[in-house]
Amino acid sequence: MWNPLNTRKKSKDCTSLRDILENAQIEGASEVSSLSGAQQKHLAACSECQQAADDILMARTVLRAMPRHSEVSVPWFAPRVMAAIAAKESELRQSLEAWAAVPRFAARLTWVSALALLLASTWLYKSPQAAPNVAQNSGSQSTVESLFDSPQSSATDDVLPAEKAQ
Repeated sequence: MWNPLNTRKKSKDCTSLRDILENAQIEGASEVSSLSGAQQKHLAACSECQQAADDILMARTVLRAMPRHSEVSVPWFAPRVMAAIAAKESELRQSLEAWAAVPRFAARLTWVSALALLLASTWLYKSPQAAPNVAQNSGSQSTVESLFDSPQSSATDDVLPAEKAQ
């Protein structure tokens, strides 16, 4: 088979003949006669050019025998591909819709939490004070003082003057 990447040096005649064969509209071996006399003589003498001409003609024959793209119809291909694309888009849309609900839920949860905290703090602030615990200790009663409720002293007006020492 003819290799265009062949690194071996080719003669100028081989290169020009192969270019002509590739660009020509030659249908079969009988139409090789449309080449010039020098080109026909070179084709008859050079085995590499003969192999290249045979390969080009064989490739054209095979490609001509293949049906054209417009003749080939695969009725299931396009609907199947479109259905796969639609399924993927639907899946992506559903995942986006699920995540779109998160900010709305977070905003509602924030408002509900703030309202619950406000109601709880108001209820705790307004709730009645519990009576101080009374414990009996060896026959005498002692009361436990709360940190927030300090007993009122009966003599808040008494001031003791400080004595001056001289």
